[in-house]
Amino acid sequence: MSKLRLENVQRVNTIDSGSSLSRISFEAEEGEILALTGETGSGVGTLLRIIAGLERFDAGNVYLAGKNHGHKNNSARKIGMVFQGNALFPNLTLFENVKFGLEGSKKTIEDKAKSCLILVGLKRDAEKYPSEVKAEDQFRTALARAIASQPDFLLLNEPFSGLRPMKKNQFISEIRELIKKVGITTVLDTSDKEVALSFADRVAIFHKGYLQQLAVPQIIYQDPVNSYVANFFGKRNEVLATATNDGFYTSFGFIDDERSKNYSNKAKILFRPEEVKVKKSLRQALIGTVRQCSYFGDHQMVTLEDDLGKSILVKSSPNRVYNTGSNVFFTLKTFKVEDAY
Repeated sequence: MSKLRLENVQRVNTIDSGSSLSRISFEAEEGEILALTGETGSGVGTLLRIIAGLERFDAGNVYLAGKNHGHKNNSARKIGMVFQGNALFPNLTLFENVKFGLEGSKKTIEDKAKSCLILVGLKRDAEKYPSEVKAEDQFRTALARAIASQPDFLLLNEPFSGLRPMKKNQFISEIRELIKKVGITTVLDTSDKEVALSFADRVAIFHKGYLQQLAVPQIIYQDPVNSYVANFFGKRNEVLATATNDGFYTSFGFIDDERSKNYSNKAKILFRPEEVKVKKSLRQALIGTVRQCSYFGDHQMVTLEDDLGKSILVKSSPNRVYNTGSNVFFTLKTFKVEDAY
C-alpha cells in the first residue's frame, strides 16, 4: 500500500517563490496521519504543495507509493487534496461537487459520489448547495470529493481553520475517525497547534525551512528537542540552577533531586505550567511572588516572580484566590534538567 518518503528535499527561496526548505527528509507510513506545522514562513505550506506536485523544488526526491515522482506534475500522482476554504463550486450541489473530475461511466461516477457522501454523513444533503449547509458540512463535501477518486494519499491544507470554536474539537475527532476508517495516508499543514497535537499520529515541526523534530504528539510536547519546539506548543519555564551534591539551588528556592550530582555547576530546570503544584506551606517548597493572574474559566495562569524579577508561569485551579504581591509556595511534580551552557 501507500507510503510517502522525502529525501533531502531542498527549495531555495527567491523573490517570487515561497519559503525555503533545507534538506527535508521524512516518511509517512501507510495509514498514518502526519501533521506539518510551524509559524508563518516555516515552509510547511510550500512543502505540502511540493508533495502535491504544485510547486517546484531544487533538489532531493519525493517518493509516493515507492515511486520517485521528482518534478512530475500532480497529474502523475494519485493524490486527493482538500484546499483551505474547501474550494467548492458554489453553483453546483454537494453531489455535483463530489462528482466533478471523476472518470468512468455515468453510473460509476454517480455511485462513487453517493457512497462518499454517505461515508461523510451527507446523504440527505446531497442536493443542497454549499451556501445552504454549515461550514463543517462544506468541509465534509470537500473531503468526500478528495477521496472519491480513491487516491493513494490525502493532503489537507489548513483544515478546520474556518470552523466554530464550540464545535471544533468534536468535529476534528469525527474527521480523524473517518480518515482512519478509510485507512488513507494523510498529510496536513496547519498553523493550529491544537489541531496538530489532537488530529495527527505524528507531528513534524518546522522553523525557517528546517525540520526541528518529528515525533508522536506526547513526545513533541513532553520531550522537545530544543527551546523553540518547547515554546511553540505553549510556554515552558526555564529556571537557572546551581547544581551541588545536595540538589539544585534556584532563585525560587532549593530543589532536592539526585540528578544534581550529574552536573558540575550550572543547569537549567525545565517544566510546563501544569507541572507546578501550589502548596499551602513553605515546607520543602519553592516560593514566588504573584505578579499577574489571568482567568480562563477552567483554569488560571499565574505569573510568579523571584526576587530578581525572573518569572515563571503556573497553571492553577480556577477557584484558588491569588492576590498581586502575595507569596505563593509551590513544588514541581516533574521537570527536566539540562546543562545551562
